[in-house]
Amino acid sequence: MEELLFSALDIACIIDNFDLSERRANELINRIWNEDRSFLLANYRNNYRQWILDVRYWSHYLYDKVTFDKEFPAILSDCNDSLDDELFIEDDFNFDLFFKSIRIRILYIEESGYTRMKLRTLLSAYGYKRRSQEFVSYVKKCLNFYHIQTTLRGNVPCDVECINLDDMITFRVI
Repeated sequence: MEELLFSALDIACIIDNFDLSERRANELINRIWNEDRSFLLANYRNNYRQWILDVRYWSHYLYDKVTFDKEFPAILSDCNDSLDDELFIEDDFNFDLFFKSIRIRILYIEESGYTRMKLRTLLSAYGYKRRSQEFVSYVKKCLNFYHIQTTLRGNVPCDVECINLDDMITFRVI
């Protein structure tokens, strides 16, 4: 379950994806600390300073990732190639970021209190065209962990296992 908790990199990715201003980013970081601390990785729950420093570090990295990655070979040559570059360059971010982003968007970014999308869009976010039992159970696990309720039009509760791929799902945090 630790992979479902918010890391500093997750929040930096969300800040970057929503292109938040510095002021809104600071408000988001503080609100998550104050209101959603139980969803933070254990090493951040009692260390506010480290939380802010790490989110800011990753935010700065993501802001100019292309330039930093271009300079990586020069850093390696300065270190006499003793560093493993696989540890530092990573484009594949957390699969769980999708649901983390939904929770953050609903609670702190959008004022509507919900977000909507088709099940087909949800599947394509993971690179799938069809539902598998593993995918459905994973989605249910994430929805339960982040306390997200799914409904169809008219606030009719729904199960991602039973609805049509082109049904519009409304996500709300309960």
